[in-house]
Amino acid sequence: MLSPRSLAVDRVAFLIEEATRAAGFLGAATAYHLANGGGAWRMGLALDCGVALALPWQDAAALAASCELVHQASVVHDDVQDGEAVRRGRPSVAARYGVPAAICVGDQLLTGAFALLADLPCASGLVRLFAAGISEMVAGQAEEFAPTLWPGMTLDRYRFLAGGKAGAAVALPIEGAALLSGMSGCDMAQASQAGRALGMAYQASDDAADLAADLRRGALNGAVAHALDAGSSDRREWLLALLARARREGVSEVEAADCAARLAPQVERLTAWARMLLGGIARDMASHRLGPVLAGSVSKLKSRLDMPVSERSHAA
Repeated sequence: MLSPRSLAVDRVAFLIEEATRAAGFLGAATAYHLANGGGAWRMGLALDCGVALALPWQDAAALAASCELVHQASVVHDDVQDGEAVRRGRPSVAARYGVPAAICVGDQLLTGAFALLADLPCASGLVRLFAAGISEMVAGQAEEFAPTLWPGMTLDRYRFLAGGKAGAAVALPIEGAALLSGMSGCDMAQASQAGRALGMAYQASDDAADLAADLRRGALNGAVAHALDAGSSDRREWLLALLARARREGVSEVEAADCAARLAPQVERLTAWARMLLGGIARDMASHRLGPVLAGSVSKLKSRLDMPVSERSHAA
């Protein structure tokens, strides 16, 4: 006999296909992206929270499908914004079908997420929760393209942006399950804070792994923020000039790799901050109903942080 979680996993795939089905060119492009898979970490987090909170498996599945669709929409739009031609080893939607089609695919995935939420208990609360979370994600993402991103960068600003861009995304499956379970406001706030910290730690791990690639584009990265925040005036001027050129025209792989090597101490500081966040989650959530679920996520991310930086991008 299948467990509730196993039933929910099968249900998630069905719900995603149903919620995003479309005719013609849009349908083909959407199906192409979804067939490319992914780690489905946020989906799994929603399901595990649903099991821990004894949610009906059908509700947990719908929540998980919504979380996965929001994530996949962000992936499609990120590839457009970053000009990425490859996603998980094959052409991205933008590369295969064109940028206009990719934007439509991302929008289709988002509308599918809200359609699924509308059929759940507490639908109005869930829709407001997701709308606020996605708005925070979008605002954090948009700041990456602001002309003042790097000249005004501090560690506090980086952490604020990481909290919006990644923290809000990881908090959604936790907050959604908590809302569906009727969790008290205090307990829900604690779970939400832990989810945001987990997302920020994950972002820091990604930044350490992707430093050279981010330097080539001048993209937001925590190691660079560390270097700007505490560096000498000469080093700051040199790094800001490189970032300005990267955002304007890009820099070579060799130059980006050389710069990344020079920022190795900042990568270690960024990783240490991620470990501190994870330690706080383990401590603060020890007696919470979702403590065991988050302890599993913390353990996996700690293992990722212990890997050589070059291997982390393949362990998400």
